[in-house]
Amino acid sequence: MRSRPIHAIRRCVRLALPFLALYGVAPAMATDTYRLDPHLGTIEFSVGYFGLFTSHGWFRQFAALFVMDPTAPARIRVDVNVDAASVDMAWQDGAAMLRSADFFDVQHYPVVRFNSTAVEQLNPSDYRLSGLLEMRGVTKPIVLDAKLIGRHPDPSRRADVADFVVTGAIRRSAFGMVANRTFLSDTVDITIRARLQLPSAHAG
Repeated sequence: MRSRPIHAIRRCVRLALPFLALYGVAPAMATDTYRLDPHLGTIEFSVGYFGLFTSHGWFRQFAALFVMDPTAPARIRVDVNVDAASVDMAWQDGAAMLRSADFFDVQHYPVVRFNSTAVEQLNPSDYRLSGLLEMRGVTKPIVLDAKLIGRHPDPSRRADVADFVVTGAIRRSAFGMVANRTFLSDTVDITIRARLQLPSAHAG
């Protein structure tokens, strides 16, 4: 493969940074494909309960694939697979309920998938990620908002560290989750947090 000047590689990495961080993706030597390091990201959700309280949950197992054309950094693709059975809550009876046929129905639909369709930069720190979410055999469009919270060099690792938060919301009824609507909100808020470590743009 024809080599590229180091400044061109660094420019591609800087352009790719916001999208890599969406799911804690860890790069490998400026290659075109990046995979998730699950230790650098979390996928969490929350739902209203009786209109008075909020219940929180998360997924323990998930993976993501990020693909970028180095000659056209705007061509971004993010694919995420979540192990539905890994859903968890502090209240274990609630976690078991979420795995049941009334909710994620993990026996028949073991994977929740997200595939991006477009990425839009709103300003230097904010991005809009559009894609398709597949859950319980139903596929619906979803829009997520990504914000760069901060980025700073880590001299001990000769790396830059960036913190991102990604937020969005879905209606669970759109995916066939209609149980317990008398006390559980139909709207589910999604929060993805990621800390990304990249080779420093200022390294030699």
